[in-house]
Amino acid sequence: MKSTPFRLAALAAVALGSLLLTGCGGQSLAAAPVGTDAPAAEAFKNPIPSGDLAASVLEGISQNADFAARVPAEIKTNGLKVATADGYPPMEMFDADGKTMVGVDMSLMRAIADSWGVKVVITNSDVNSMMPGVASGRFDVLASGFNDTEVRREKASFVDYAKSSGAIIVAKGNPEGINAPADLCGHTMAVLDNGYYMQLATTFSDDCVAQGKAAIEILGFANDPEALLQLQSGRAQAGMNDYPVGVFRAKESGGTIEAIEIPGESLFGLAVDPTNEELITLLQDTVNKLIADGDYDEILAAWDLSGMALTEATVNQGK
Repeated sequence: MKSTPFRLAALAAVALGSLLLTGCGGQSLAAAPVGTDAPAAEAFKNPIPSGDLAASVLEGISQNADFAARVPAEIKTNGLKVATADGYPPMEMFDADGKTMVGVDMSLMRAIADSWGVKVVITNSDVNSMMPGVASGRFDVLASGFNDTEVRREKASFVDYAKSSGAIIVAKGNPEGINAPADLCGHTMAVLDNGYYMQLATTFSDDCVAQGKAAIEILGFANDPEALLQLQSGRAQAGMNDYPVGVFRAKESGGTIEAIEIPGESLFGLAVDPTNEELITLLQDTVNKLIADGDYDEILAAWDLSGMALTEATVNQGK
């Protein structure tokens, strides 16, 4: 039967509609949801803040198809939810806008998210609420210069991604002559409350008492800047921090403080719910791929932290 002009027009409209919906090769031209198995060219790429010193490295990182296929469904849908805490430069701090988080940890998390092709959602959080947050599912990962310790492993598993020695922070010129933990006996220290260095300061104080010396008076504060203020005001004679952070603090203090390295080595870890074995393995594999590709070393170098580099990402190997 011969087609009427009306019927031909209708068929043409249907065909045109099909082309608009499917595009070349039968793939939809509609924007793919964040983190879905979209073609590599359409994979989500996180914006790079102006203050991210590793920007040139992040620009070259693209989605890895194998990793993208392994991303948990919830993260594909809602993005990679990361908790961190401002005030721990150069690990994490606010960009010039006072809102966006930057630092070596944030560069690493953006590199991981870009490797997976998912959005990274970074939340500036209170340190004491982070562990409960990962246990409840509010956060997927805690990336905030966390030392992997036996005590913390009771609540989280750690993908170890960097190493660091510690530092005693003192007034410029070191007027009290504090050059080692034993010199802290009888002095007042200001440290981050409930953190690794609170535990270490307590251990040092116990050693003082065991040797018949005066205990260390330990003052705990909610964040690193508050603890540092006690030293600068003279209320405390010393503080403690990770050595790279201590060096950064000394540089930005205008010559009022200095960092004295404590021999030893601790591991920084990305904290994850210990029951989420799928995510732990994916994070470890991704960091190891960044190490193998050289991107990891370049990110650390961009933040002047090459001395923190590991040759392999491990799980729960901190002391």
